[in-house]
Amino acid sequence: MKTLSFALLLMASVAFVLVGCSDNTAVPVSPTDQSALAPVALNKSFTREFTATSIPGVPDEMGIFKEPDGKLLIRGHRGPVTFTADFADGPPDLLSGTGEVEINGISDYNTGVGQWHGKLRITPTAPEAGGGTWEFVYHGPATLGPNAAFGYGWTLNLKDEGHGSGGALTGMRCRLNLVVTTNAGLTAWRGDGEGVVISH
Repeated sequence: MKTLSFALLLMASVAFVLVGCSDNTAVPVSPTDQSALAPVALNKSFTREFTATSIPGVPDEMGIFKEPDGKLLIRGHRGPVTFTADFADGPPDLLSGTGEVEINGISDYNTGVGQWHGKLRITPTAPEAGGGTWEFVYHGPATLGPNAAFGYGWTLNLKDEGHGSGGALTGMRCRLNLVVTTNAGLTAWRGDGEGVVISH
């Protein structure tokens, strides 16, 4: 009888412990989930994909405009831009900020083709960037025709190569494919693209 009572008491104690622990049982987190929740470590190697938009402000310097034989030549055109990036893995955002773009190029209205090149400087606003800046150079062809942004105008397919300088951006690289659409007169434009930030 004592043995039976002891066995029943032991079973009741085990059941109580199991029930009591069930309310506080943590759901296991897989290594994949943990890495998805962890912030990006800026002192480690990484490759981060993003999408971006670039919107111009009022030009600071119009530069040189020439129109020989149905062609439009632009040299030294400079103005502010607002660059907005959306990283696939979330923060920190090491790109979004304000900057300045330099535009040089030629577009032939007779043939509907052109070539463009220039520079882009961006100062990210995120404190994680540590006050660093991005310096880009870009180049690419242009074609005249319908586009979604302005109905009809020029479409520039630009390849941007950037290097980080200062703060947390030192040693980082950025590759950006930017599609710039303009109106027919090249007096208004916007850029949309995607790219990757690389740190080694």
